[in-house]
Amino acid sequence: MKFKPNPLLYGASGDFFSTFRLAIRMKETVDYDLISRSVEKVMVRYPYFCVFPEREGENLVLRYNKRPLPVFPDDRTVVLGSEESRGHLISFGCKGNTIFIDCSHYIADGMGIDPLMKSLLWLYVSERYGTEGLETKRIRMPDSPVCDEEHAYPFPDRVIEAEDIDIIPESPKEAYGLEREAFDKDGFYAYHLHIPQRAMMAKASSSDGSPVSFLSVLLYRAFHRLDQNIDKPVVAHVQHQYRAALRTPMSHHSLVSYIPVALAPRLNKWDVEKQNTVVRGQVILKGGYEADIAAVNRLIEAFPSEAPFAEKRCAMARYAENSTRGKTFGISYVGKMDWCGLDRYVEDLHAYIGEKNTRNMLLMEVMTVGADFSVNFMQGGRGSRYVDSFVQQLKAFGIPVTNLGGEGYTLCDTVVPD
Repeated sequence: MKFKPNPLLYGASGDFFSTFRLAIRMKETVDYDLISRSVEKVMVRYPYFCVFPEREGENLVLRYNKRPLPVFPDDRTVVLGSEESRGHLISFGCKGNTIFIDCSHYIADGMGIDPLMKSLLWLYVSERYGTEGLETKRIRMPDSPVCDEEHAYPFPDRVIEAEDIDIIPESPKEAYGLEREAFDKDGFYAYHLHIPQRAMMAKASSSDGSPVSFLSVLLYRAFHRLDQNIDKPVVAHVQHQYRAALRTPMSHHSLVSYIPVALAPRLNKWDVEKQNTVVRGQVILKGGYEADIAAVNRLIEAFPSEAPFAEKRCAMARYAENSTRGKTFGISYVGKMDWCGLDRYVEDLHAYIGEKNTRNMLLMEVMTVGADFSVNFMQGGRGSRYVDSFVQQLKAFGIPVTNLGGEGYTLCDTVVPD
């Protein structure tokens, strides 16, 4: 059994991270033996996640990996695709109350891994606590059939010809950059915030805001509170997935791009309602069907499918590197999660991502757990200057927020054969 990989896999290298980590904090200490058994059972249902990269002529393929999946009794990170992970592009672990899933972003994104995470949690929770209160109809069971739509290669062989696809979400030539002195230590650092959904959405909805637009505006206002002399636009890269445009709603593949949203310095004098309208308007204009097709076409055009292997590697490395440039911060929100009753056993959920070789990194991953938004506020260094200002903006609008503190974190690398 083999699968055709996302073209981005060709660009995997140690120069930048191409992985994400899910940290699922349970309400009780995780049983290592039970989570190990649950991983073994659940991956029978997800063969397209049990793969290793292999070179086949001038191409990469993903072959089914019969070796046991790594499940570590701690929070270690390993090099995915290497012997450390037994060749797998996904690994698992647990420490204390937390279950960790590390995955190459080239085989899945947040929506792609969500069904696997819930299947794993169902197996773990049902054996430990029983199935009362769990809505199993919306969870993929280990013995349920695997649909072709889950793993089919989603990209067309050539650019998509369509009318009115000239809306290209280009970033401004300049973007406001973070102050290096805001960080007193190198390395990734994350602050964890909890915001009641009802309280935030009451304010956001009354000011023409969605969760993404409202949080982006508050961070924009936080920057201007700290720096009165900003003379460049604050540019948010809003993560956006184009499954609808490709008509592949069940695909596990990473099908995300970003929408550059620019807020000029002069907008700082506007009220929050108008600022939200500016952000939402850009997201709507730059994130519609036509823009999604344009994003798919840019990837297809960037990938030299008939070129030698080395040229493919270089082209996709450049494509990935360029995607991280030209922003002040990034934000991702996949929507309100359907926990199917599992959240009664879950205390928190965080997604970790990162960018190498820069302190100028600020990324927000927004999840929903219980009645709260769970915000992972990630930086390229330690320092609370920006998160403190962001929290003050929330409180200024009467929105309660709990800062659960910060921690350093690491991510896995991904390697593929040369």
